[in-house]
Amino acid sequence: MSFKKDSVSFVFPVYNEGNLIERTLLSYYKEFNGKLDFEIIVAEDGSTDSTKSVLAVLGKTISAKVFSSCERKGYLRAIKEVLCEADGEWIFLVDSDNQFDPKDFWKLWAYREEYDIVLGRKIRRKDGLLRSFLSIGYNFLIRSFLKVSFRDVDTGFRLIRKVCLSNHSYKVKHLQFFTAEFVVRAFLGGAKVMEVPVQHFSRENGRTNIFYLRKLPGIIFVELLGIVRLARELGTIKHLGG
Repeated sequence: MSFKKDSVSFVFPVYNEGNLIERTLLSYYKEFNGKLDFEIIVAEDGSTDSTKSVLAVLGKTISAKVFSSCERKGYLRAIKEVLCEADGEWIFLVDSDNQFDPKDFWKLWAYREEYDIVLGRKIRRKDGLLRSFLSIGYNFLIRSFLKVSFRDVDTGFRLIRKVCLSNHSYKVKHLQFFTAEFVVRAFLGGAKVMEVPVQHFSRENGRTNIFYLRKLPGIIFVELLGIVRLARELGTIKHLGG
């Protein structure tokens, strides 16, 4: 597998972000245009708002690979299907809700020679109390069951060496949101992982499109079950449930 050295594929998972996606993509394009060898990839996952039309118009302004779906595939499937389309030596997988500063990419980029995965650990997280509480609890469970020390393993701001991604991403199957399980598998498989503090901003337009209150019990149950299954598979905790 051969890639142009230091080239980057910026991958944006998108679902119902019609009011934010143009601003998000333009901010990254403006920050890196002329400074970096990069491409933009959008994994649009069956949006029902204006996202598709916004992306179509934006495509006349900036070059981007847009993979659009008529059906809702879910985060994990949507991401796994587009990652194989990335041509960069590095993958920068970033959330599309404009809660990160593109300039903080350079903080992660500085560690690329020494690490395979660099995670942007959110400082002074600006999500609501419920979302913040869920993240703290989720990371605690990941550390406890899977015997890793990461503080923000589910971050939406991560730099990954493409070779490392190719070696481990296809194994991800237990957790719904990709990053945590991928990072754990890669780390336990010998990958070097670093966490770097980055800024985090409040969501500009409304609430998240994933963690609706009515969906929380189901999400929590599925993720907890997934953590247990992953721990059993990896042998980090034995004799769970027989």
